[in-house]
Amino acid sequence: MGHAISGRLYGFARAGSIGCFTPASWIFYDGGAMKKILSALALVAAAVTMAAVTEQPTKPKIELAQVPKWSRDDLEFFLHGSMSTEVVPERVLRAFIKIYPDLFPASDLAYLGLIPDPDFGWPIGFSRKNEVKHLGGLSAVGINCASCHMAQITSSGAKGPIRILGVTSHFNVEGFFGAVLVSTFKTSEPANMKLFLNAYFASPALEAAWEEQQAKITERMAADPFGAKEVTPGELHQIAPGELELGKDAAGLPELAHSMLKLLHNIRAALHVPDQPPDKVPPASGPGRNDAFGLLSAALLNRPQPYAPIKFGLVWNVDQRTWVHWDGNTKSPIARNLLASLGLGAPLHGKRADLDFAAVKRQTDLSESIRPPKYPLSIDQAAAKRGAAHFESKCASCHGGPEGDKRLYSIAEVGTDPHRAELFTEKQAEGFNKFLAELEAVGYEPPKEYGVRSTGKYFAATLGGVWARSPYLHNGSVRTIQELLTSPAQRAKIFHRGSQEYDANQIGYTDGGAYVFDTATEGNSNAGHEYGTKLSAEQKRELMEYLKTL
Repeated sequence: MGHAISGRLYGFARAGSIGCFTPASWIFYDGGAMKKILSALALVAAAVTMAAVTEQPTKPKIELAQVPKWSRDDLEFFLHGSMSTEVVPERVLRAFIKIYPDLFPASDLAYLGLIPDPDFGWPIGFSRKNEVKHLGGLSAVGINCASCHMAQITSSGAKGPIRILGVTSHFNVEGFFGAVLVSTFKTSEPANMKLFLNAYFASPALEAAWEEQQAKITERMAADPFGAKEVTPGELHQIAPGELELGKDAAGLPELAHSMLKLLHNIRAALHVPDQPPDKVPPASGPGRNDAFGLLSAALLNRPQPYAPIKFGLVWNVDQRTWVHWDGNTKSPIARNLLASLGLGAPLHGKRADLDFAAVKRQTDLSESIRPPKYPLSIDQAAAKRGAAHFESKCASCHGGPEGDKRLYSIAEVGTDPHRAELFTEKQAEGFNKFLAELEAVGYEPPKEYGVRSTGKYFAATLGGVWARSPYLHNGSVRTIQELLTSPAQRAKIFHRGSQEYDANQIGYTDGGAYVFDTATEGNSNAGHEYGTKLSAEQKRELMEYLKTL
């Protein structure tokens, strides 16, 4: 699961310490403080609210040739199987969607780059678990590998939408979790709590009962606006199912409102988010990207580090490699996915993880066996044949041959943005190795040797399915292969991300979508990788046709 964690909401730790929460020092009716925090939090979701929702009249087929060893049950598990990340109760999320349309413009969440699945009730990549203990026994949803490693694309040359397994998805993971987080804070205000309870229960008796009990409700909420006073920082409440039920004639609303505040605290705590985040957050990463290890470092190791966004990794032919990720820093995909589960909502009590290890392992095993997709459109075979020679002269020395682990190249050699390679240090690696060695979970055996390292370099993968890897480079800073074959000085400095329309001529997504990708932003440089930029226009076309055959 290359992307790992819930997104920029963890960026609140960058300005302080995400592992050392502090109780709220101001109460909800301090309008200036609440406005200040919500203004900062709203940045998390702002980039996705204008995106258009794409209608899906028919369900496109998944090319099963990518997964020759999978059964139908395996496919369904990859699409919706649990990784113990169920952190948002379904009824809570549906209420949020109803009362906060500015944060959730459409109920199917397609505007976030997710693929709706009406049969399941939530998008592909969402899982469901009934009776989640720390969420008051409610049914809850979380995300799994497919949310970040499955995409749907459209093209004028195709008969319909195309679904691809194991690729970088369009999911704006920060937009989703950011909107959830903003909603939890907004609901700490009495007026919004009233809206929330009305949407949650849909009870005719609630309106009148609220008016009768409003003074006591306001007083009870003011005493503990974030539901955090009865637990130590980061600790989870024990919430009995009865605490979240509406009493007869809607009596007892003050305590019910407080129980809901405790539930919202548990959502934040399971995501390692403090009840009082700092005002500043890093720039939005956009669809298909986040700072996975940086966020995990802040959430699990209490070691915030500078922002270094990367695009979700590809999970093709992972079983043919020993070290994975953009910098070849991880030897154990299962350990990596355990970290992801814990960062995305699986409860962590000290060193003890409350998760289903067997389910996490199954997701990992399935991900490792996905093969690159074949190009689904027409190819100029004559041009491709000529392009093979260009590939041998310009690309094969780094990207040719079988998968292997010795394809690491220094920043000086490739010239691409250095942030990821430089910021994942030996200290970070040591921290993760120590965490994994001490982690306790039923079925999990700590690794006998360290499985995380710092390389300071970037990995050059083989190029099977390269046609589907847009945007290009480790940070997704180059929109198409045609642009990648252009001198860095002439590459677009700004483009839009979020479009699912595939340009077969340029090989990549069209310039469209709500997110503005600015290559001047720290970590977003589109410099380097100048291989093939001096080929003639016709030679570049021939090379691009050949790349479609891989």
